[in-house]
Amino acid sequence: MVEIMGEKFCENCGNQLNEGAKFCSSCGSVVSTNTSETTTNRGEEKKVCTNCGSQLYDGEKFCSNCGSSVDLSNKPGSRTIGGQRKVGSNNSNPFNQIQDYYEQTKKQYGNLTDQELGFVGSVKYALVHWIDFKGVESRKSVYWWLCLGIIVISICIGILEEILVVLFSNIPVLDVIGTFIVLVAMIAWGFIALIAYLSAIVRRMRYLNVQNITMWIILTLVIPIIVGLYTELYLMLIDKPINNQN
Repeated sequence: MVEIMGEKFCENCGNQLNEGAKFCSSCGSVVSTNTSETTTNRGEEKKVCTNCGSQLYDGEKFCSNCGSSVDLSNKPGSRTIGGQRKVGSNNSNPFNQIQDYYEQTKKQYGNLTDQELGFVGSVKYALVHWIDFKGVESRKSVYWWLCLGIIVISICIGILEEILVVLFSNIPVLDVIGTFIVLVAMIAWGFIALIAYLSAIVRRMRYLNVQNITMWIILTLVIPIIVGLYTELYLMLIDKPINNQN
């Protein structure tokens, strides 16, 4: 954080911060909790964040209070009431909210260290990037915490499955429906977990300058016990790119 004459500026992009801002409205970077700024009165129509209701200013790409993308605030379907822009039902679409959360999580966890991410942050980061096979990941803990996270989540799903089976076992219709829902959920989670696992490996291999990554991934899937010792264990323990090692 940079402070000039009582005003606060983002350390990442230099954008001037609003009073009480938790995220930079320009780049989305996290701002320290004591960051504040003297705001000026603007004789303009007020716009509010679709997520938290905080006031938005012209040119802001992210809400300075909750960090959500503010692009949706300018879409058709919002209306102005009493000097504030109220968002219509089109902008409160759950899919849009999930997409905003997805993008903000990418920005929030993208530059944190292994220690700052921790277990929860690493698993969340890896799952948000579950189909990212083009990125580069220098933090090996993201991969290892993801492995633990997959195990923990799988155990929880298994326990939930047993609970549902017991609850619905005496109700014929619900028994069939419950079994089907659990089966679909397990298949969906297994697919997401596998893709997230493979993408985490690929991002680490790209950082390590591994050649023929596609070939190694295919061999890992075909011969997991032998090739996996190299791609899923040895490479995931290396700290520096292979070409830079002595």
